[in-house]
Amino acid sequence: MTQAQPLAGVPALVLAAGLGTRLRPLTAHFPKPAVPMLGRPLLGHPLIHLYAAGCQQVHINAFHAAERLETLSDAWAQRRLQRMRLLWSVEAPIVLGTGGAIRKLEDELCGAGSPFLLLNGDSILGLDLPALWEAHQRNRADGAKATLFCLPRPDADNYGAVRVAPDGRILDLAGLARAPSASEADVQQAKATIFCGVHIIEPDVVPLLPPKGEVSCIVRQGYAPLIADGADIRAVLADDDMLFHDVGTPARYLDAQSDLFTASDRCLLPVAPGIDAREALFQEASYAIDSSGREYGNPDAVSGLAAARIEAPVFFGPANELGPGCTIGPNASIGALNQIGAGSRIEDSALWSGVHVADGESLYGTIAAELGGEQIKVLGREN
Repeated sequence: MTQAQPLAGVPALVLAAGLGTRLRPLTAHFPKPAVPMLGRPLLGHPLIHLYAAGCQQVHINAFHAAERLETLSDAWAQRRLQRMRLLWSVEAPIVLGTGGAIRKLEDELCGAGSPFLLLNGDSILGLDLPALWEAHQRNRADGAKATLFCLPRPDADNYGAVRVAPDGRILDLAGLARAPSASEADVQQAKATIFCGVHIIEPDVVPLLPPKGEVSCIVRQGYAPLIADGADIRAVLADDDMLFHDVGTPARYLDAQSDLFTASDRCLLPVAPGIDAREALFQEASYAIDSSGREYGNPDAVSGLAAARIEAPVFFGPANELGPGCTIGPNASIGALNQIGAGSRIEDSALWSGVHVADGESLYGTIAAELGGEQIKVLGREN
């Protein structure tokens, strides 16, 4: 990190009100930000970044299964981020959108008259949040109204490219707005990026949004009109190979899990000095083996492990039972209270909790859980 605790006292909002429709039927019973990834809720990833940088009071908006999200997230944070306080903003009867969520918390986020942070609650990414904060301090000195964290991608146009000039100014915002001073040649020569859902926003942007209680989008109703009017909205560019996963579909969930399993430097979480970052990544494991063969936790914690075949990388949470001759891995996450039948195989899959795998059954590219009293299995890979 570039400096110790630079975000102490900085207001922050993590967005967690989405319905998670592309992960249904899993998210019909379960709030998407609480979905486990190697035993850690998705929401835990942005919270860890904030906590490591000194932010100890975080606002979180919620809508779908809000009470369950709050219960699960508070319990996890109390165990792992003991000095962090989560402040919940429950939206009803409708989801207010990114702009509406900010408007609802305008006094809390903008009261000090200083910039605030906005992060997606369902993304996993490599991020030096203190460095991004420092970049915005330089940008705001030049009059910038916001700084967005963007990833250069050759296929950015498929996602709505944010085109960034060499000085960091956003010239074209995914086709929604173009800087009036930018020529067509300027736009075409600008770096094509995708927005990673991390913003640092000046408080004078917020009054430009629709009134409190109305649905709005910070990009469409905030940044787009500003850019079209010639205002300075900046981007900080991530390294081209940065870890970034928007965990929106079963396939993307499994891609993110596979990437984290590699335990390379780009996958590691920010940690305090003296803490092993790879140990922190597998902190929720009763027992795990990463792709390099390094072990975490205690193999005796997994019932039946000695009679099973394990192909790394694998992750086991608590209270799982393995039948003789079953094969687990590679890229298999076995969460909690799962029963794996004899001679079965689990590969490139995630079993969240309470899953019963029959003797001889094979699961590949599958996310499974017992939810609402039924066994739910969702395919994330083509057979």
